Amino acid sequence: MRGNSDVVIRHATAGDWKAIRDLCCLTGRQGDPIECGRWPFFAELWVGPYERLRPGWAYVAEAAGRVVAYLTGCPDSARFRRERAVHCTLPLALRVAAGRYPASVDGRRFLARTLGLIADPERRLRREALSRDVDRRYPAHLHMNVSANRRRQGVGQALVRRYVADLEAQAVPGVHLVCGRAPRAFYLGLGFADLGAIEFRAGVWVYGLGRRLP
Repeated sequence: MRGNSDVVIRHATAGDWKAIRDLCCLTGRQGDPIECGRWPFFAELWVGPYERLRPGWAYVAEAAGRVVAYLTGCPDSARFRRERAVHCTLPLALRVAAGRYPASVDGRRFLARTLGLIADPERRLRREALSRDVDRRYPAHLHMNVSANRRRQGVGQALVRRYVADLEAQAVPGVHLVCGRAPRAFYLGLGFADLGAIEFRAGVWVYGLGRRLP
């Protein structure tokens, strides 16, 4: 499936995960790169669980042999969260505590959230703003990042369309996501609707959006 004239949308393969991790870090600060020292932990936190637990639900946009965008997700978010807690979150917390990653604010914040010492944005959103049946009505979820030089060219839309088509083929009734203010309009334009929002910090809003599937 082609997103535009020179971009191919396909399932991720084992050889794509390094590029996916790199792109995650190159877009990790609201679309801009994060500092190099943060890359190992940041990529493991955000990409590692999908590589280990749901590799078949990862997609890439490829142009001229390079990954220019990716989408990770799964059709069964509640089960994924349970598996991630056991197989990814706990082992990662132990490695951070043991000093296996360079010291960073990401690692300290992750440990504090894992121990329940500070609030987690998505957990707070679920508790305070989303309905209890969100995982039944919108069981799938997604994360997506597009390289800076490929934005506003239809690449993100093509990735979402491919993912949604595969969810529909599996009779998944809906998909949701969590995002900040900047990408909200993009997803609203793709048929997602607001499910709830919280002001996580002063002036910092976190949104839950969902889309029902036929």
